[in-house]
Amino acid sequence: MPPTISLKSTTLNAFFNEAALFIGEDNVSRDHTHGALTGALGQNTYGDAFSKTEKNLPAGAVRPKSVEQVQEIVKLANKHQVYFWTVSRGKNLGYGGTGPVMKGTVVLDLHRMNQIIEINEEYGYAIVEPGVSFFDLYDEIQRRGLKLWPSVPAIGWGSVVGNTLDRGFGYTPNGEHSQSQCGMEVVLPDGTLLRTGSGAMTGNTTWALYKGGFGPSLDGLFYQSNLGIVTKLGIHITPAPEAYATVEVDVPLESDLIPLIGTLSDLMRRSVILNSPSIANIFRIALTSEKPEVLRKIVPYMKADSCVPYDLLEEIRVEQKWGFWRAYFSLYGSVEMLPALKATVERAFRQAVPGVQFRYHEWAGSPGVAISAAEDIKAEVVPHSGIPTVQPLEIVDSRGERGGGHICFSPVIPPSGRELYDWYLTAKKRTTNAKFDFFADFHVYPRYVIAIDLVIYTMNEEQRLHELYNQLMHDAGEQGYMEYRTHVGYMDDVASKLDYNNFAFGKFVRRLKDTLDPNGVLSPGKSGIWTTEQIL
Repeated sequence: MPPTISLKSTTLNAFFNEAALFIGEDNVSRDHTHGALTGALGQNTYGDAFSKTEKNLPAGAVRPKSVEQVQEIVKLANKHQVYFWTVSRGKNLGYGGTGPVMKGTVVLDLHRMNQIIEINEEYGYAIVEPGVSFFDLYDEIQRRGLKLWPSVPAIGWGSVVGNTLDRGFGYTPNGEHSQSQCGMEVVLPDGTLLRTGSGAMTGNTTWALYKGGFGPSLDGLFYQSNLGIVTKLGIHITPAPEAYATVEVDVPLESDLIPLIGTLSDLMRRSVILNSPSIANIFRIALTSEKPEVLRKIVPYMKADSCVPYDLLEEIRVEQKWGFWRAYFSLYGSVEMLPALKATVERAFRQAVPGVQFRYHEWAGSPGVAISAAEDIKAEVVPHSGIPTVQPLEIVDSRGERGGGHICFSPVIPPSGRELYDWYLTAKKRTTNAKFDFFADFHVYPRYVIAIDLVIYTMNEEQRLHELYNQLMHDAGEQGYMEYRTHVGYMDDVASKLDYNNFAFGKFVRRLKDTLDPNGVLSPGKSGIWTTEQIL
C-alpha cells in the first residue's frame, strides 16, 4: 500500500499563499473542486473522473505559466515539504486522470504552458511545451499550410508531452511517440534546469534532430518517472505523402488472430507497413458500427452487470459479413509505390488467412504533390493521417448510464500471434465472467504487441471492475507479461513485478530518487518510485 500524507492545513495554506505571489491567486486551487481543464461531463475538478472513491484525491493544484515559475514552485515545495503530482493537461483517461497515487498530493498542472516553440517542415519536427494538445499542434500545422502529418492518439485533447512521457502512441509512421521524441528540457527536483541530448550544448541546432548528444543518454530517466518535470520536448513528425490508402483487413475466425498478428508484424519488420495497426474484435466492431439493426440487438445487453453473448455476436458477424477481427492500418508512399504496397499486403494475407477481406479508401495522388489531411481526407475512423478527434469518448456511456468510465489493462506481448491468442483467451474469459464486455484495442509493432483490454463500466460496477483488474494482473504475471503503463492505483503492483536479481532495477531507481529528490516532492509513487524515507 502507498504511504499516506496528512499535511497540516497551515502548511498547505502557507505554500499556496507563497505560490500565489508567483503565479497569481487565480492559478491556485486550494482544493480539488475547480481549476482543471474541462472534462467530458463539463466538470473542472481534479482527480480521477472515472471513480467515485476518494482514494486518489488531490489536495489542490497550482498552474504555472513559465519555466521560471515551475522552478520557483518546486523550490517552494521543498521549503514547505509539499508533494506534487505533475500533469501536462490531465487527460490521462483510463489511467487515473489528474488523480495522484498518494491522496493529499497537490497537482502541478502544466496546461497553461501551451507554447509551440518551433515547427520545422523541412526536417519534420516540432518543439512544444506540456500544455500543447494534439489539436493545438494539428491546428497550427494547418494554419501555416505545412506538409506534415502529426501523430495523434485516439483522443486528441491530451498533451503531446504527457502522452509521449507515458509511452503513449498514435497512428502515423511516427506513432511510437517515445521513439519519435528527440530532446528535452527538464526542471530537476531542486529547481535546476537541464537539457538533454544535443541541447546540453548552448545554441546547438540539432537538439530536435539527434537524440544521442554526447555522453550518457538521459531522456529515458524522465519517462514514466518522478525524477524531473519536462517543460519542453522535441517530437518528430511524418511528412505528408504523395499517395495514401487506409486499409481494413477482416479475418473470419477467432483463432485467425494468430496469422493476422504474425502477418502484420512481419510486414512491419519488412517496412511494408509503416504505421501501427490497431485490432478490433467483433464486440468493438459491432459497438462502433452505428448500424441501427446491429445496435438494436446489442443494446439490451449494454447495461450494468451484463455483457453481450458471443452467440449473438457471431450471428451479427455472419449477417453483416464481417470478420471476428479487423485490423486498421494505412499505406504511405509515392505514386509509384502505392499499387505495389497494396499488392504485397494482399498477397501476404491471402497466403496466411483463408476468407480474408480487404477494404480500401485510397488517395492515389499526383507526383510531387503532398496530400492535405484537412482538405483531401477531412476525417477518418482511426487518425492515420493525423486528424485529431474526441469521438471515442462516447463509448464510456455505452452501458446505458451517463458518466460511465473505462480502464485499460495493457500488457506487452511478443508479436507472433500465438502468445497474444493464449493471453486473449484467458483475459476474455476473466472479463466476460466478471460481466464486462471484452473490447479489444490491440496495437501491433514490429517486435511487440500492446494488448489492451479496454473495460467499460458504470460507477456502480467499480468494485467488481477492480477485482477483475487484479485477476488480469495476476494472470499476465503468471504468463510472463506486464503492462506498458497502468492506472495510478496499480503502479506499486506493477513495479513489484520487476523482481530480477532481488529487485535490482527498483533499488537503482530509488538511489536516483534519493539523490535527485531527497525530500520526495515530485509525484511520489509514480511508477512505484518512492524515496527510501517515504517507504520506511
